[in-house]
Amino acid sequence: MNGTALTVMIVAMVAIWGGLVLSVIHLIKNPDIDMDKVPSDH
Repeated sequence: MNGTALTVMIVAMVAIWGGLVLSVIHLIKNPDIDMDKVPSDH
């Protein structure tokens, strides 16, 4: 692997994993439905 390929791979990994981490953090802080209002089907 040359330097350019390694750099592109690292940038892509940071974009994918960073986006995943940011979306999880956002979902934890701003849930779509309050957990108290979630219907229980059991």
